[in-house]
Amino acid sequence: MKTVRILLAIVLTIGLLYIARTTSRGRPEFITHSENGYTFEMTTVPKVDERQLARIEVNITGDLGPGIKPVFRGTKPGQTDTTSYRFYSTIPLWKSDSVENVYYMEVTAGNRGGKLWYFFEIRDNTGGLRATFMQPNGKPFLLKYIGHVPAWILIGHIFFMFTTVFFVVLGALTGLEMIFGKDKQKQLSRYFLVAVIASFLGGYPFGFMMNYYAFGSVWEGVPFGTDATDNKTQLLFVYLLFVLLINIGSLTRGKLGRNLYSPKTRGWFGFGALLLLIGIYLIPHSIQFSPALTYTVCYSFIGVVALLYILGLVVTNRNKPKKQVTAVEQE
Repeated sequence: MKTVRILLAIVLTIGLLYIARTTSRGRPEFITHSENGYTFEMTTVPKVDERQLARIEVNITGDLGPGIKPVFRGTKPGQTDTTSYRFYSTIPLWKSDSVENVYYMEVTAGNRGGKLWYFFEIRDNTGGLRATFMQPNGKPFLLKYIGHVPAWILIGHIFFMFTTVFFVVLGALTGLEMIFGKDKQKQLSRYFLVAVIASFLGGYPFGFMMNYYAFGSVWEGVPFGTDATDNKTQLLFVYLLFVLLINIGSLTRGKLGRNLYSPKTRGWFGFGALLLLIGIYLIPHSIQFSPALTYTVCYSFIGVVALLYILGLVVTNRNKPKKQVTAVEQE
């Protein structure tokens, strides 16, 4: 049974990491759009090394006769995704000499952490707008300027995140056994101890270094920022720590506190870690949400987890056996 559990954990871990990789918004995507007789096709360029040249190509078919030109609309230094489009720069696209219907723009990246928002338009010689090409959600495309991350930091980050997922899966499968009445409390607490340590190391020290070298920042989890990736890492760590703390009695054999909630309930909380992990990994990596939504979700989640822990403390202390007073003590 133990071998089957380990093999299943390995399979689920590889599957989750594969999903995270393939759904990442940091990977090039093929996007096409048709409007007013024009068809646009492009493979996105989501990132480029700092101070390097990025070539952005788009295939455009339609009426591009005299007086009609495709243009590149992009943000200027200091502008953000909230900048009105009327302030974007307007630069005619260059036509490829070797490939028919392909137009391109060359962008020199700035320092790491910088971003360029851009889209394309078809305009006539009077400035009239014929067609616009943006993301399917109606927002501009995004090009990020990133720095070089040393290999040992990248490998360390991946190793600890892999370890986190593996032991969360093991803990969840053990929690499932506890739900059906098996006494696996000690194993559950040990699995989540390793998951908490690996999550902390991979998400914080190595996460800090990853952010610094790639983007020039350190940490953007709440309350320090609204980066979706950092906040997903933080929410997972908070929940894993919660599961560990409610099983602290089994981990320390009662020397550093007592277990909170019944074994079956703790089994459900352990299994819930896997459900949370799946939910987090199904959210595309590098996706960004509005600051208001990020703050609302993150603070609400952390608040609920804190209330569950406090509730467990209250219920456990209320049900704690009262000390029997002997006749000698009464005297």
